[in-house]
Amino acid sequence: MNPYFLGLLYVVSATLLAVGGMLVVRRRVGVEALASYHEVAGYLLSVVGTLYAVLLGFVVVGALEHTQELRVLVDQEASGLCNIFLCSNGLPSAKKTTIRSLCEQYADAVINDEWQAMQRGKYSVSAFKTVWSLWKEITAYTPETESEKALHQQLLSEICSMTQNRRTRIVSASHGMNPLMWTVLIIGAIFTVMFTYFFGVKNLRAQILMTVLVSLTLSLNVLLVFIFGSPFAGELAIQPDSFKLDRMIFENFDKGAPPTP
Repeated sequence: MNPYFLGLLYVVSATLLAVGGMLVVRRRVGVEALASYHEVAGYLLSVVGTLYAVLLGFVVVGALEHTQELRVLVDQEASGLCNIFLCSNGLPSAKKTTIRSLCEQYADAVINDEWQAMQRGKYSVSAFKTVWSLWKEITAYTPETESEKALHQQLLSEICSMTQNRRTRIVSASHGMNPLMWTVLIIGAIFTVMFTYFFGVKNLRAQILMTVLVSLTLSLNVLLVFIFGSPFAGELAIQPDSFKLDRMIFENFDKGAPPTP
């Protein structure tokens, strides 16, 4: 099912439930009785609302920053792979061919296999095997000339950085938002909306509008946390665009022509 439709369904359902609860309380308690609660309810709502707003703000900003950090990390991983491919150009022909072939295999495995697996919190076995083979090819190589020694050191540096970023990416894909945090966010949103029920406004339409606005604001923010809480899943997920650019570079490097955008 379309995730945008599910998100819209969640927001609309939460808003309708909030308005329905307000109408039930208003009918059973009465506007005059609710008006007598205004002074105390106002103070308590300001405390609860402020605490929840601070918590929600931190969670939303944290989710957005985490997603951005992972985008940079994926770009750095792909950059390391590309640098390995390019540095291998100065190695002996047989070693260059082997390392380049492994770079191409790794990029293909990440794009075609691992990215889909990360949406389920898993990883690609073939990508793991390929990166291990790449490690063995680089570490088992014994450079002979000074130029080859310099390239070998650079290759070691690049593959260390690349695999470190890869491990972080895989671990991040397997862990979403903590269930305890989700519990706190949902209960906090429910309590905040419920506190608005202790206010009685003579104009029913005005109170419905206020309840709708409060519910919409809270539900949209929680939806935002849900969307960015899983950076590698959903419509707004991080995409392997950097690895696709690597593949274009691999295919065009020997031709001496820049990749076609």
